[in-house]
Amino acid sequence: MELNDDQVMQFKLFGFVLIPALFSASEMRTLQSEFLYAAERNEAEAGVFDSSVTHTFSMLGSDTPFYSSLLEDSRFYGPASQLFGTDVFGLETNGYRYIENTPWHFNDGAPNVHGYGPKYQFPVFESVTAETGALRFIPGSHKESWQKELTQWWPLASGSSRSPEAVAILDRIPSVAIAAKPGDVVLFDMRLVHATYGGSSDRRMSAVTYYHYPETPEELEVMRITAQEFYKSPTRWNKVQWDEWFSDPHGSSLRQSWINTWERLAKTPQSATGLRLDYDSYDTTGYAAFKSLS
Repeated sequence: MELNDDQVMQFKLFGFVLIPALFSASEMRTLQSEFLYAAERNEAEAGVFDSSVTHTFSMLGSDTPFYSSLLEDSRFYGPASQLFGTDVFGLETNGYRYIENTPWHFNDGAPNVHGYGPKYQFPVFESVTAETGALRFIPGSHKESWQKELTQWWPLASGSSRSPEAVAILDRIPSVAIAAKPGDVVLFDMRLVHATYGGSSDRRMSAVTYYHYPETPEELEVMRITAQEFYKSPTRWNKVQWDEWFSDPHGSSLRQSWINTWERLAKTPQSATGLRLDYDSYDTTGYAAFKSLS
């Protein structure tokens, strides 16, 4: 599957696109069943969900087989590779039980703005609207020059975006909310500034995420660190499911190519980039800044 020309242009200009009815009704029933199973598994490990803390759990394991196939599903990998190149590689598929609002943020989980890629998010049980936790975006904010201006403004600055004052005006930042119902999928660039407003005490969502293959020394340094600290971590939060998925039990050539990518990045020496991330020094976005090794 590929996006049409209008969808590609919308994504490039604004950073997101809604793909309606990607899943059939039968597929949604399977996703819902696997989600409930994984949520129960997570409660056995993390404690009962009581709507006080968001629960995040991996869907890469053999106990959620349909979810664990989504990274390689052409409906997901097709547009991801179309937009970010055929060397885009799989990162994770997760389930979420969100609570309340999600503050403005971008580049989920990356230590620096140079770690990014395409992310798909979709509701599993309940439809989401602007008032009930739909993703909202600042269109075009994935573009570096504008993002730098935006993130220097108090409500969107990394250090203040999660403050009570910033959360209180979430719905007043000029943005677009993307309503979606079960079966619909929202695809967006992780660099896009995004948030949610008015979410319920148990907003059940899922996400499928890829990384863009590094093209610059800055991108390579970020992904080298990510590979070493996440992919190779013996204490990774989703280690059981991740290890099952990366054992490639079905002999997928695509999955094996991603395993090779992770291995190659993990073995890349710092001398290959000549840079290091300085966690005691932050750039204007609130992310760790680079320093030269020389």
